[in-house]
Amino acid sequence: MKIIIINASPRKNGATAKILNEFATNLSNYKNAEIENVFLSDLRINFCVGCCQCYKTGVCYIDDDVDILSERIGKADAVIFGTPTYVSGVSGQLKTFIDRGHFVIEQLLKNKYTVGVVTYENADGGSALKTLKKLCVFSGARRFISLSVKLPFNSNPLENPKVKTKIKSRSNKLYNFMRRKKSPDPITALTHFFVFNFGIKPFVLKKGEQYAGVKKHWEAQGINKNTERKSDDIRNEWS
Repeated sequence: MKIIIINASPRKNGATAKILNEFATNLSNYKNAEIENVFLSDLRINFCVGCCQCYKTGVCYIDDDVDILSERIGKADAVIFGTPTYVSGVSGQLKTFIDRGHFVIEQLLKNKYTVGVVTYENADGGSALKTLKKLCVFSGARRFISLSVKLPFNSNPLENPKVKTKIKSRSNKLYNFMRRKKSPDPITALTHFFVFNFGIKPFVLKKGEQYAGVKKHWEAQGINKNTERKSDDIRNEWS
């Protein structure tokens, strides 16, 4: 089971990093868990220029580390995103990677289990967490597990036993989801169904060869662009 942990904080030893490291420690107790830690601040990630070239070819023309990381995410079973809250949103590093990372249109997180970790000091940690949840669900994730931690600046979240307990609980939940190959919950399944089938897919098909690269990503994810499940079929799974 391959798990990628992405630290989107510019501070390698800050509160977000400490929480993500605790996730890694907990998950490493499982012998079949392979953990990879990624610091976005270590990577070359340039701004998206809006050329849409990646939609046509399947890869970005910018020669940096984005496509390499996206490919590694595509091969993972689970992804943990961690970010501090800046101006009621995710960090700039994470937003830039989201813009470039082949997520929503290309369905990079199809059938993956995901975790969103947000730290904040004052307010609006929920806004950053909402961004992570939409990113994961819209990109095809099977499950989304959330953790938000409010704490003073420069403090150690692991000094709070309740925080450590929450991290352990969510680590175990993530592992059990992967081990049991847990299906999406009803809300996640229906949300993704409507977003993909009534938003993303008709838009991409209308673009034709201009979005040929997107269709290649779909084929790699096992998505048949000519077949769609009916919402009633999804509901029946949970009846």
